Amino acid sequence: MVELTRRPLRASRAAVGLVVVGLVLAACTSSATPAPTAAPAASGAASGAASKAPSAAPTIASAKFAGAGPVLTLDVTKSGDLVSVDIIILSQGNLVRHDATGIPKLEMAESITNSTDGLTVTIKLKPNLKYSDGTAVTSADIKDIVDRQLNGGANSVFIASVKSAEVVDAVTAKLTLKYPDPDLWNGLSARAMALNPAAKVAADKDYFLHPVSAGPYMVKEFTPNKSFTMVENPNFVGGPMVVKQIELVNVPDATSKVLQLNNKLIDFAWDIPIAAKDSLTKDLRQFVIRVGGANTVYVNMNPTGKAGSKFADARVRQAMSLALDRQAVADTAFLGLVKPLTSFWYDCPDICTPGALPNGGKQDLVAAQKLMDAAGVKEIKAEMLVSSTRGGWKEGATIVAQQLAKIGVNLTVNPVDEATWNAATAADNFEVIFNGGATSPQVTMASWFGNGFSAIHSGYAKTAGHDAVVALIDKMASELDVAKRKDLMTQIQKIGADTMPMIPVVERIALDGIWLPVPALTVADLTPGYIIMQTVAEQTAGKAAGK
Repeated sequence: MVELTRRPLRASRAAVGLVVVGLVLAACTSSATPAPTAAPAASGAASGAASKAPSAAPTIASAKFAGAGPVLTLDVTKSGDLVSVDIIILSQGNLVRHDATGIPKLEMAESITNSTDGLTVTIKLKPNLKYSDGTAVTSADIKDIVDRQLNGGANSVFIASVKSAEVVDAVTAKLTLKYPDPDLWNGLSARAMALNPAAKVAADKDYFLHPVSAGPYMVKEFTPNKSFTMVENPNFVGGPMVVKQIELVNVPDATSKVLQLNNKLIDFAWDIPIAAKDSLTKDLRQFVIRVGGANTVYVNMNPTGKAGSKFADARVRQAMSLALDRQAVADTAFLGLVKPLTSFWYDCPDICTPGALPNGGKQDLVAAQKLMDAAGVKEIKAEMLVSSTRGGWKEGATIVAQQLAKIGVNLTVNPVDEATWNAATAADNFEVIFNGGATSPQVTMASWFGNGFSAIHSGYAKTAGHDAVVALIDKMASELDVAKRKDLMTQIQKIGADTMPMIPVVERIALDGIWLPVPALTVADLTPGYIIMQTVAEQTAGKAAGK
């Protein structure tokens, strides 16, 4: 399943949602930061070594990061894995960027304004923006990424409300929406809308192997699924960065990653094994990010897919949900750091209805067996793929498999690297996957039950009555009244409880470890783990990254 992220639309932000659609939105519309002069070359000091910038502020010449896997692609219309997404956000243009609390704030956009009816959105770029090679950033680049996403892009679900884009002038683009979208600012982030020069993208089929950048960093070296290094972008609108160079390394063995982190061979590692929490060296700073979203059992219910008809009967999937002891998964695989789910998403009581899962998410083996008997299924044998590097996932998958065996669903757990399970999902070449998703309720419903990636590749998009579910999702997405929005979400989740295209297990978290100074790096809350790097301007102002 593709990693998705958007800030949940909570009740406290309902007024913001109304303003987004009905009024001019120019929050954080400070004047554009002049393009900085080129930063001095890295000193070649060891990872984490301090150097001196012209401002005399302490900077870091180079840092080594390890994620859940290597960078697979830098094309945001094809990306789905966490590492690729995070690197795209750091190395390509952002109209808006999430801050440390997960709220999107203007970056390259000077203003984003809405028509009275909420169906036209005007985006004005800050003046004199340039890519790392000096190419001007223009509104044509906004239109280009919208067109590419809407033409089958992997992350089109984030801008599902957008009907079309057009160029008004060199720095102004206009989006025409299908319906008012109170969640659009999240969709305009680089998760879906990474800006690149339209002409260069069109002229060079290998552009994304060596892209230029309007983000804080630019690509220095990139070999898909292997090496990746990025360096400070001298033309970044936010100015110079505290960390001048970042080298991303892939350490597929989780034990080795922990050892390298403990021995300071890695400066930052995200999504490390939950079981390693108490074995990490005491002077290493570690923190748990509440990612938002769910760890799920994702089944291929498409009879023409690899699983055939094994999971085609909804009663089988309902039985699987009832067979799970979610509290045991939370306590054992995730050391009690997460909550078991009672609904299709995490705790968002303003819009997510608790207790929507069969039996409110509580285990009931008797009821589960009755459903299996009613479906005429005595035994299922299948393979369950799981990432070998994500914190708690392999352990969670193992416990889930043990529990499902009690009703005759025998899953062989197969830990694989990130590239393998992502590719298997995209190609429908899987039977079951234990994975995780993180996004807002709105995009979750579109992905799981609408026309998004998960609904398509699970086979749910082909089921009878699916069009009626899509209509409910579209209505929910455009609804500005919080109470009505929650009612629509409740209806969608009730349908989900009957059909179970995905089986939520526990909330999503990630355990990270870091040796860098506290202000230098922030992982945005309620995202899959979006990394924010500190600018020299933030450092000078005494602010941490994204604060």
